Amino acid sequence: MVNERRQFTRISLNVPTILSVYRVEAYHTGRIANISSGGCFLPIDEELPVGEVCEVTIMTGEGLETEKVTVSGKIVRSDAEGAGIMFTASSSDNGLLLQRIVARYEEEQ
Repeated sequence: MVNERRQFTRISLNVPTILSVYRVEAYHTGRIANISSGGCFLPIDEELPVGEVCEVTIMTGEGLETEKVTVSGKIVRSDAEGAGIMFTASSSDNGLLLQRIVARYEEEQ
C-alpha cells in the first residue's frame, strides 16, 4: 500500500505554460502535465536546482476566453522527467483564478 503524502488532489492537465526561474536565468515554455491547488508538474528536459524560487504562468481558454494566471512557486523536485513546483504565494485574484482553473478541469475528468 502506497502512503500518499500530497495535501491536494492532482488532476491531469495539458495547457500552455511558462516557467521562469530567475536566479539561474531559466525560461521554459511547455505544457503542465498535472496541477492541484498546491502545485504542478512540468515535463521539461533540463534539471533545475531544487529550492529555487520560480514563477509559473498558466494560460487556458481560447480567443476572448483566454485566461492567464501567474503564480509564484518553488522547485521541489527536478529530474529527467521534469520539475515539480510547489505554489508558494499568489495575489488573491490569481489565487481565485487558479482555483477556478483547477475546478474547471477537475469537473471534466
